Amino acid sequence: MRRKKLVLSLTVLFVVAYVLFGVWIAHDTKVILEKAMSGATDHSDYMNQNTYQKINPIERGVNKEENFTYDKKSHRIGFVLPLHFFFISKVFVTQQYENDSFGFREPIQLTLKLKSGGWYATQAHIKP
Repeated sequence: MRRKKLVLSLTVLFVVAYVLFGVWIAHDTKVILEKAMSGATDHSDYMNQNTYQKINPIERGVNKEENFTYDKKSHRIGFVLPLHFFFISKVFVTQQYENDSFGFREPIQLTLKLKSGGWYATQAHIKP
């Protein structure tokens, strides 16, 4: 009986820790997507250059207009589903950006790893 309580307690503790890690990953994922979309100069703190180029609309040639400026109100990030194992995570999320002259909606798969106390994007895959 005592062993069952210990196993149940450890299982509950694991599930709570897993969910809390997932919340942390979801928050950092949203920050990463906002940095990449906005063209922020400090994006290298959150992702490598290849990941930035795959997400940023100007870098990947999605927006042919040269006067694109990021407006946070036009950017929506859907539910973030992180699947993680210790210091590595695969994240599935949908983002949408829409203003008067430009718009898209796309599913994104990110590979994140824990680096210097935050989640760092190492790969991005966007379904066309």
